[in-house]
Order: sequence, then structure tokens, then C-alpha cells
Amino acid sequence: MKHLILLISIIILKSCGSSQDVASAANITTMKSNDIISGTYLLEQLNASNVVVYELTLEFDSKTNKVSGFAGCNRFFGTYSTNGNSISFSELGATRMMCEDEKNKIENNFFQTIAKVNAFELSNGKLSLKHDDSILITADENLKSESRRAETINIVYRASTRGYFEMIWIEGNVMKYTSDRNLKEISRHTLSAEQRSELIALYNELDVKSIPSLEPPTKTFLHDAAAMATLEITEGEEVYKTNGFDHKNPPKPIALFVDKVLSIKETVAKQ
Repeated sequence: MKHLILLISIIILKSCGSSQDVASAANITTMKSNDIISGTYLLEQLNASNVVVYELTLEFDSKTNKVSGFAGCNRFFGTYSTNGNSISFSELGATRMMCEDEKNKIENNFFQTIAKVNAFELSNGKLSLKHDDSILITADENLKSESRRAETINIVYRASTRGYFEMIWIEGNVMKYTSDRNLKEISRHTLSAEQRSELIALYNELDVKSIPSLEPPTKTFLHDAAAMATLEITEGEEVYKTNGFDHKNPPKPIALFVDKVLSIKETVAKQ
């Protein structure tokens, strides 16, 4: 009988432990589903199509439960509410600008899709908006749109020798260039969206932290047989500058980027 009582007690204790484990697991699940959506997210996928180039955004204000953003052509605004991992959007409105057909189609797709959203997942700044279990929209808080990122990047390309001087600056979406050593005569050009996009795409391929340690493929500038060039990139408070290299013959890891900077300058200088 004593053995029977002891066995029953052990079973009860194990059952209590299992209940506590289940409760703990439920609490963890609840905590994960109750993540607060806040901040600005750049859309990556819309119905499985990559839309990063269109710079669509979702901007959540968790204090007021207001949502806004860019839908492809117009700015939009409205409200949202969450309950666990459920989400709903309401009172959506938008400005009424007219855009080209491609952007209008993207915008219509966005509004039709967001109207179907009823659930979300959020992990490490990556947001998935879903209809039940189907993912309709993915967005990332850690990504910057090309226009926002371009505003934080400054580029300086400088090449000189005794008989030659060239300097090119790119600050945000403005390119400035000169062949005047005294920097008195400076030309300015506003980069097109395509030019800015091409630069950002190539910039994203760079390992900027390695730039100061890159070795030049040739050093004829040491004998004054070529202009010595340097590339300096400033992003935020960080500055990365190359060692000297022969003008138009940069180290391979930055060659495509440098070639694009020089190509754009040559193009705009002819306009």
C-alpha cells in the first residue's frame, strides 16, 4: 500500500510539472506573438515579387496605432490594431498623385494586398504580413531605402599629377566635379534616380571596411607616369579612404564602383 501511495504521489507531481511546462510554453508563445510593431519597414516582397526598387514603406507608430508609408506612387495613412499575432488595418487613405502605369500597378497591388492581411510575424526587425498562414508581404526595418541611404553617403574621388587634376564629389543625390586645383570653378549635377540606384547597388557590393587596406594593382604614379587617385567614402560618421592607385586602374574590389563614378561624371559633363 505504501508503494502504491508513493507511486500515485510521483504521478501527481509529474503531472503538475507537465502542466507548468505547458503553461510556460504558452507564455513564451504569447510573448513572441505580442511583439510590438513600431518604426519604418522597407518592403522586400509583395505577393512573392521583389519590390525593393520601388521603395515601398510601412511606418508604424505604436503609441498612436497609426500607420503610414509610401505605396509606390502616393503616401498613405490610416490606423492599425494588433491582438496577439493578429493585425488589422482600417481608415486607410492616400494622396492623389498621378504616376506612370508601372507605379500605379504596384500601388494597386499594395492596397489590394494589405486589405487581406490579418496576421503578422516579427523577428529581428523582419516583418511578415500574412493572410492566415500565407505570407503576402515581407518588410525589413534594418533596410534603408536607396534614397534614404544615398543621403548618408558622401564620395570623393581625387586624381592628380603635376599636369593633371580631377576631383569628383557625390553628396546625397548631387555630383560636383572640377579640374580646378583651387576649387573655384565647380560644376554641379543632380543625379537621376537611375544613376543613384546604380551607384547604391554597386556600393552595396563593397566591403567598405577593407578599403583602407587595399593594395593598388599598379603604382606608375610613383614615377609620375600616371595621376595618383584616391577614393574616400563617408557613411554617417565613418570615413574609409584608399591608398593611392593609378587613375582609372583601381584595386579590383572597388573597380566597378570607381568606373561607375567616372562614367557618370563623363556623361553629365557632356550634357
